[in-house]
Amino acid sequence: MDLRQFLGILRARWKFSVVTFVVGALATLFLSLSATPQYGSSAKLFISTPVGQQADYTAALFAGQRLASYADLATDPSLLQNVIDRLNLVGVTPDELKGQVSASVITSTQTLEISVTAETPQVAQQIAEAAAQGIVALVAELEKPAAGEGQPAYVARVVGKPSISQSPVSPNIPLNLAVGLLLSLFVGIAGSVLRDLLDRTVKLRKDVEEITGNAVLSTLPFDKQVKKRALSNEGHGPLAEAFRVLRTNLQFANLDAKVESILVSSAVPDEGKTLVATNLALSMAQSGRSVLLIDADMRNPNVADILGLENSVGIVSVLIGRATLEEATQSHPSGINFLATGPTPPNPAEVLDTQAMRDLLFSVRSEYDVVIIDAPPMLPVADASILMGEVDGALLLVRYGSTTREQLRLAVSRIETVGGRLFGTILNRTPPRLGDSYGYGYGYGYGYGQVEQEPEKPRRGLLAKTTRRTTPSRRASR
Repeated sequence: MDLRQFLGILRARWKFSVVTFVVGALATLFLSLSATPQYGSSAKLFISTPVGQQADYTAALFAGQRLASYADLATDPSLLQNVIDRLNLVGVTPDELKGQVSASVITSTQTLEISVTAETPQVAQQIAEAAAQGIVALVAELEKPAAGEGQPAYVARVVGKPSISQSPVSPNIPLNLAVGLLLSLFVGIAGSVLRDLLDRTVKLRKDVEEITGNAVLSTLPFDKQVKKRALSNEGHGPLAEAFRVLRTNLQFANLDAKVESILVSSAVPDEGKTLVATNLALSMAQSGRSVLLIDADMRNPNVADILGLENSVGIVSVLIGRATLEEATQSHPSGINFLATGPTPPNPAEVLDTQAMRDLLFSVRSEYDVVIIDAPPMLPVADASILMGEVDGALLLVRYGSTTREQLRLAVSRIETVGGRLFGTILNRTPPRLGDSYGYGYGYGYGYGQVEQEPEKPRRGLLAKTTRRTTPSRRASR
């Protein structure tokens, strides 16, 4: 991972890092303010040979070792129990008191310092004094000479009265806060990097192209207003321009043949295929083409709701002979012709895999410049795979941060297995900061622009026919 990738991860997951940092800072501050203040006291003992006894180098070295031994014995359970008994510390055990008492040898001296913390300055001073007296008694007992051998080797004396301070030694709020902020910052950054490394979803355009072997024809930034404004009337808005880019790129998706029928699908549900199919049809209709939008997702039809049209009459109605194709086809003010699913069948896959369905698709291809089919997702059901043989090619939706690499691979494999052609992919719901590598930095999601007042002139290309048909469409009879 280079610096650019690292900064990209932080930029993509800045919310996680900021939340972690803030939560850590607040937690540190709360714990510091809620902690019980602790006050400190210290007592010093001077341990030496008796007066008049001469000490050589060996004796001095041995004295240093003795000092370290007595520093260790200062927290011995028996000595601490004596302190508890002397001060009548009710409910305190030697193990608990051990966490409040420490002893150390002052470097290059024969002085032993005992440090104590307690909830009040007075108690801290009393414990320090009792612990110091305990060490004095312990040294006297351990260094007591045998009968008739003279003076003890070492004696211990308390140097002055233990200190007392009215200022708490802990918690140290500035220090705790500084440590907490640094730790929170580290956790936020490390967590962002770890989440990115463990994330198997697709986010980068180059990853989509590498997995599918096809170009990303458009990158559609996310707009939280999509549920409120699936379609609008401003043809010069950022979303409308984004679909013009997709429409233009589709012209070059298959240079060997005209692209007349397009299947729009995704690997799994909730990738945005229906909105993309609907708005792609709208964009093509604005360019002057005659467009038929077919909702072939009989398991979850949504196109009629987006367009504000009727779904009760459609494909199934035509296939069972309850309506003609002309009667079942509805028109939309935008210029789109729409064929709904009709009544929900109990066996959608079997309905789509019939000769009557194939004849219907063949018939509409001769009546319209472009036929766009909103199909079910590729992986959960076989419906889209069945339809792949009846279209020129497919567009595959990939949802940023939702579709996994494995799901995308399986969807492409499913298309290849049935002999279908993948025109390209669309990376949907990307953060606006990513923009579009074609050079369009839209702030677009699904908050579309308005429909143009004057449609574009028909363009010559693989999607444009030399002779235009103007087959009028009728709304379904109700």
